Amino acid sequence: MADTIRFDQRFQGFTDGALGGYAAGVVAKRIDGPAEVNLRSLPPMERELELSESEGGFELHDGDTLVLEARSTNFELEIPESPTMEEAEAAGQALVHDEGTHLYPACFTCGPDRAEGDGLRLFMGRRPGRDHMLAAAWSPHPDLADDGGELAEELVWAALDCPTIWSVWSLERPAAIPTDSFSVLARQRLELIEPVPTGDAVIVSAWSIEREGRKDLCGAAIHNADGRLLVRADSLLVEVPRQN
Repeated sequence: MADTIRFDQRFQGFTDGALGGYAAGVVAKRIDGPAEVNLRSLPPMERELELSESEGGFELHDGDTLVLEARSTNFELEIPESPTMEEAEAAGQALVHDEGTHLYPACFTCGPDRAEGDGLRLFMGRRPGRDHMLAAAWSPHPDLADDGGELAEELVWAALDCPTIWSVWSLERPAAIPTDSFSVLARQRLELIEPVPTGDAVIVSAWSIEREGRKDLCGAAIHNADGRLLVRADSLLVEVPRQN
């Protein structure tokens, strides 16, 4: 028998759809080890979606429409040297979204209009001396914790969605924040190596790996204050006409 999943309005990315990374994480947390999620359509909010097992993973459907597919995976990712906490804090004085108009200020991950403990309020800035690598010193609010006091796994996936999009736009200075298009998450791969604490600052980083036509491959990571790797991820982004 299929299970159902419902994405609340709280977890919006676009105003009319759930954040791709959050939707990916809700399904992927059912998979042990590194996982890959391919998003096939905008995850709708405030209605029941059908989750079913498929060969090697799961599928999520909205009626006849395939929303996403998730499966176990192994992936390689070269991770640059982590910013120091001092560099990450300095990046907070050079926020990329201050270089233009924030397109989705109510976004669950990167929206500045979200309250503490409601959204993630994860704002990426330029790493000193390395403009094309973004960083943030981020303290996940305790209200975002799971029962064990760590950042809920689906929120880890959500946290590493938007930073990769900002990394693409930050290839130019000021950031090339689009007006008629948007880079959407088509695929996310993530490995949770250690739990991410809440209430303590961690270092989030994101960088562009390669660009081909309308597609961008980007990396992201979370390190603890001592530089130990907690999470690694990559995102395949596709540029599409802008949505609401």
